Amino acid sequence: MDDTRQRFMYRVCGFGDHTEWKIVEFLEELDDVQVCSWCGVVSTKAAVLSCSHMVCEECRAIAYKAAVPVCWIDKETLSSEVKQIDHSLNSALQYRKVHCVNFDTGWDYAHRIDQLDEHLRTACAFYLKECSKCEESVVYKDLVSHYKACKGLAGVFVRAVDGQPLLDDILNARRELEQALALTSSEVRDTVGSLTDQLEMLRSQLTMRSGGRADNRKLSDCRQ
Repeated sequence: MDDTRQRFMYRVCGFGDHTEWKIVEFLEELDDVQVCSWCGVVSTKAAVLSCSHMVCEECRAIAYKAAVPVCWIDKETLSSEVKQIDHSLNSALQYRKVHCVNFDTGWDYAHRIDQLDEHLRTACAFYLKECSKCEESVVYKDLVSHYKACKGLAGVFVRAVDGQPLLDDILNARRELEQALALTSSEVRDTVGSLTDQLEMLRSQLTMRSGGRADNRKLSDCRQ
């Protein structure tokens, strides 16, 4: 790759879930009417304000939350009149060519910006996501087949606010198992021991994801 070439980097919005708010390199510099005058984002949803500046939908929404909205550049008071960007300008933007977001790692892709999301989902060999079971980095297009064959333990995803009650329930269940183990045969002890190992792994995952406290004793101690 030629490090001396001029690069046209823009953050994009509205072109797909896998490109949302990513910095993308365009092959050519964009026109002013294709870039938000306030934040520099390239968005599929844009409008021209009464001050004649073109802004993305996100910036416009923030500005009009103020009691008296003003332009962030010239401080002109904004009227309620907003002109949506002409359809032909949006169409022209869709046809602008970009490099893959993984261009610097070796994937020489140069196609339309509106095709980049599909490229990342179905073709890019450098677009990686973490498997929630084994926590290994996997090429996104192969993630489904990897997940089906993965031997890792399925992850547990909870909101932080829900994590502590679940941790408390697991701790109480562990204590009950400890009491029951003292009255059981060795065969049952081994079975329950396996279950406590699984509970310990679940507890560890919840602790990491919820930020809740955790009892330092291992459930595997129940086997002893």
